[in-house]
Amino acid sequence: MKKVLLYFGSFNPIHKGHIALAEWVVEQDLCDELIFIVSPQNPLKSSTELAPEFSRYEMCEMACASSRFPDRIKVSAVEFVLEKPSYTINTLRYLREQFGSQMEFSLLLGADNIECFDKWREYEDILRDYPLFVYPREGYSVEKFADKITFLANAPLFDFAATDIRKAITNDENFTDKVAPAVAKYIIQNRLYK
Repeated sequence: MKKVLLYFGSFNPIHKGHIALAEWVVEQDLCDELIFIVSPQNPLKSSTELAPEFSRYEMCEMACASSRFPDRIKVSAVEFVLEKPSYTINTLRYLREQFGSQMEFSLLLGADNIECFDKWREYEDILRDYPLFVYPREGYSVEKFADKITFLANAPLFDFAATDIRKAITNDENFTDKVAPAVAKYIIQNRLYK
């Protein structure tokens, strides 16, 4: 069985922190493959600042291709074809139905998601059926489901988030050191977040 670690998110935009974390989990042998699942619309987030879903997918593709493990770090648009808004449980059920005989799925998420995890649709089923790997986020605790998760205390931490990148772009500040060169070029050419 192939071990597949799913990293759900808006990736608005994907940045060097996301890729460094993906590379780290691959190096730690937590999975055979890590797959970024680009969410068209997170039911718990506002969609006002979201770049178009295909733009976010294309940026993820570029970032994965420039990673140290392009054959093991990939992106999926599976949620683009499923019912919206995107509920993780629906995506997991669909993937298990399609690929469950060849793949074993687990999830990678930030400590910020664990704090609100009980707001996720059918979160008890996710906790029961899928291993959760949780990386630290500044200012967030993982006590809530500590006995049900694997906390990745040594995962790389970055002092910026996608929000900071969008803010920098809006204010005409340099952001290019925070994303892959191809992603920076794509954002500029397509005037994203302006």
